[in-house]
Amino acid sequence: MAGRERKYTPRVRTSRPLGASRSTNKSPATPIPAPEPREGGWFLPNPQAQRLHQKSALGRSVDDGILLTSEEVMFCHWYRHVPLPGGTGWFDEQVKLSPRLALATIALDVLRNGGELVVPAVHLQHRFPQLNGATWAVRWERHETWTKHGGFSQVRLHHTSDALDWPELLAWVSDVEALNHIAELCVIDDEFDTTVYHLSLANPTGDQRVMTDLSPHEMEILQKITIDASPMEAGFFVANEGTWPLPALGVQHFSGRYLRNEECDYILNQGLNDQGELYGELANRGLILRPGFKYGCRWRAYETSIETEHAPWLVQPASEAPETWEGVCLSVRLAEGVNKHWLCALRMNSRFSFLNIKRNA
Repeated sequence: MAGRERKYTPRVRTSRPLGASRSTNKSPATPIPAPEPREGGWFLPNPQAQRLHQKSALGRSVDDGILLTSEEVMFCHWYRHVPLPGGTGWFDEQVKLSPRLALATIALDVLRNGGELVVPAVHLQHRFPQLNGATWAVRWERHETWTKHGGFSQVRLHHTSDALDWPELLAWVSDVEALNHIAELCVIDDEFDTTVYHLSLANPTGDQRVMTDLSPHEMEILQKITIDASPMEAGFFVANEGTWPLPALGVQHFSGRYLRNEECDYILNQGLNDQGELYGELANRGLILRPGFKYGCRWRAYETSIETEHAPWLVQPASEAPETWEGVCLSVRLAEGVNKHWLCALRMNSRFSFLNIKRNA
């Protein structure tokens, strides 16, 4: 007899209808006028505009009011009792002019949901002239005074089907961190569900002996043993390893040591990284590298003995990394499901950088 099935209550999915407020606050006694087009934005006059700007960081201040972006108009419509210009048909007109308006509207709704302040970058060019063009908005946490504090994070938007440009993404994260901001990425799927990711530059290192730690005598013996190794499937077998000087390399098996092809190349090239190969870079950082086949990546990387801890990192070369955000979402979710950090390795200007992507808890 089958066991009793657990019963789950499906999550209520938000449809965000137009013309209906999503705020629990009462409407103001004096109705707020509908925004009017002005200078590429949507103008809302004082005194209502002044409060929206000062308290809620909405719009860009002008002499007699504020200018809102289209996504801010939608936010104010749902949460600040501001009518849509021309009624509910306005949104359809704006989507035709800007197909990604829906993504920005959803992101603004989600990111402001906890009381944080999110300001579109177009309002902040005078304050942050160094902002990378890929940044959509700057976010302040709820306890920060947005007019005085330097900001917590920069946000960019993507749909799950968007193609990835890994070098461009790395450059954006570098620019964001240069301003002491967190790099946040809001990915929206076909159901308008949102996942927020934190991106950062990682520096994976380990405590293992590396090639430069060996004496000339140890190096000579190591290379002779490797040259004499017997070929096996995708590697070589060392039957008599003696006192093996590099525990990070090879796997003890069959009373000997099995070396993968990449490990043999590393030994015979004396750890040099002349061609910029990623394996040599990681091995020279003192890491133990093992195949990441079971985790959908090239390597799992340990910073200390395998018997001591699990691998904290899963490393994927950019050439083998997902090409869309849908693939990245899958890779990151798998990594975090086994308590590991997912790193994309990129070679830029003759050196490697490691981009860490994790879901925002």
